[in-house]
Amino acid sequence: MKPLSSYISIIMIIILLFGCSSSSQVDIPKEKLSIYTSIYPIQFLVERIGGDTVVTKTIFPPGVEAHSYEPTAKDMVSIAKSDAFIYMGGGMEGFSETIASALESEQVELIPLSANEELFEHSHTTEIHGAREEEHNHHDHNPHIWLDPIRMIRMGQSVKDVLIELNPDKRTIYEKNFNNLSIELKLLDKKFKETLQNKTNREILVSHAAYNYWEDRYGIIQIPINGITSSEEPSQKDLVTIIKEADKSNLHYVLFEQNTINSVSAIIQKEIRAKAFVLHNLEVLTENDIEHGEDYFSLMYRNLNVLDKVTK
Repeated sequence: MKPLSSYISIIMIIILLFGCSSSSQVDIPKEKLSIYTSIYPIQFLVERIGGDTVVTKTIFPPGVEAHSYEPTAKDMVSIAKSDAFIYMGGGMEGFSETIASALESEQVELIPLSANEELFEHSHTTEIHGAREEEHNHHDHNPHIWLDPIRMIRMGQSVKDVLIELNPDKRTIYEKNFNNLSIELKLLDKKFKETLQNKTNREILVSHAAYNYWEDRYGIIQIPINGITSSEEPSQKDLVTIIKEADKSNLHYVLFEQNTINSVSAIIQKEIRAKAFVLHNLEVLTENDIEHGEDYFSLMYRNLNVLDKVTK
């Protein structure tokens, strides 16, 4: 159950939105769509497919933990004034149901990509070799589909369809940009396959169970320290099992993520005398990513380099 403060916050937001909506406004012709997004991969897709016809902004500050972040009242007002808010849903963002409820009377289009069930089709359940099996309780989906370049294409198809619906006059631009992006994503998928196909040991010890779709697509076997969100820490029994499994598999690396280095992962790293590497889950960009002009492709190729180093 949510604390009372959460309900009070929601009520305050709705009141604030009502005040904004009822104020007099001058209609100004807009040449560009205003699109708000949640996670970075959606922002990237909107920017690449929409091109110069859209202005895109994520509500996530750099480097936050995407699963637990709560939007501010200012965020909600900005979203309400935009043409659309595109988010993952399906449990990825803890606030998605709150936003849908608070903004249902506004004119902004609310678009959860998780409504497309085909994006999540896979038959894998994360399992630590019989010792700890974790059913992913995110409406039965692991939301990190953008880590699979082929599923990223499907996400792009959904984004393209949204943009065409909002601005049908620009259909040709959106189709062309989507097709070009698809070519790049297929090349990325090819590079992953070429790099990993001859590996005989594809086990990786990760801090966060985000990599199911690499298991499906490339045969990676993840041993997650935490659950599908970085706050889902293992029990003492699970911790012992993880350490034993890492020793048994002769794993010498722990793969942390760009925005989370938790104490449990650090304990395991010390216990098995492992080196630390960083995988980028791409949920949000960090300040450093932005400063150095990183994007989806540069970060995914960096991830591939890490996988090449830690698999055998």
